[in-house]
Amino acid sequence: GRNALAMLESDGNAEEESSDDAEEDAEEDETEAIKTHQLLYNYMLEHPQSSALFLPAGALSMYINHGGNKKANVKMMWSTKEWSNVEGARETNVDDLSLIGPIDMILELVATRPIKKGEEVLLDYGDDWANAWKEHLSQWNEVTKDASFSKSAMVLNEIHHAVGKPAQPFPTEDDEEEDGEENAVIQCHIMYDEDKIERRRNQDGTRTKVYPWIPHPVAGESRLKSESAIRGVNRVGCDILERSGDEQSGYNYVVRPYVGEGQAILVKNVPHHVIRYVDRPYTNAQHGLSAFRHAIQFPDEIFPNAWRDLDEEEGHDAKDEL
Repeated sequence: GRNALAMLESDGNAEEESSDDAEEDAEEDETEAIKTHQLLYNYMLEHPQSSALFLPAGALSMYINHGGNKKANVKMMWSTKEWSNVEGARETNVDDLSLIGPIDMILELVATRPIKKGEEVLLDYGDDWANAWKEHLSQWNEVTKDASFSKSAMVLNEIHHAVGKPAQPFPTEDDEEEDGEENAVIQCHIMYDEDKIERRRNQDGTRTKVYPWIPHPVAGESRLKSESAIRGVNRVGCDILERSGDEQSGYNYVVRPYVGEGQAILVKNVPHHVIRYVDRPYTNAQHGLSAFRHAIQFPDEIFPNAWRDLDEEEGHDAKDEL
């Protein structure tokens, strides 16, 4: 239902209260306890007369931006595919929708006019969404006047991997902490040759294993220069201990990957292009309490009557509670 994506306030005293008291308080203060919604709520479909939320699962559906009724060039329509029982799903009571498979709830995006090559596909998110966005923009400066936002991983990666600009070296443990590092961590694509082990003597007399970095054995080093490869293959958190090279020759690093508790190894000759910042979970500004949250409006003209379990006034109240 609508509250499925709500994030609740914790009063910090739950352990001291009895379960009966906690349940009673939860019922009385349910609306006050909701502080924001999960980011996923921005990609859901909702209707003011329904308690249900719908998540479009199409491969590209979440990338279609709002165009309003003037710029939108596609609209949602129910599929007419013979193998999809859309009609049966539309006649199903809203309480039983969880029993309906996605193959019988297919919506298609149909062009409302000729779309030129290279033109962005835009959808009308509805008046409720547009009004909520305008209100969000009008209040943004006031809501965030005392807020401080550190650099996100995307911004930090632009600094260190900007196209057409000199690459800025990644900081080592001995360097001053970079602005944004409290919300972002460094990860490295790590593969190393276990047959070429070295041992480095530490100040306390112990030795640490050191391995040379190697490119992916199948795709090769050039393959790793694509963002998708670096994000996916053998990516682990790491500490940068040493840096060598310069802007002209390129930077290489000695890193300590997080390979497991009690295991300490170093990897040398790690190239600059396989190191990335990633955001710590839920620290990015889009997860903040002041971030925009509003579902996309399900077009009224195609919304089934069987799914309307709220009257108009009740529907708006329920949406406000989210």
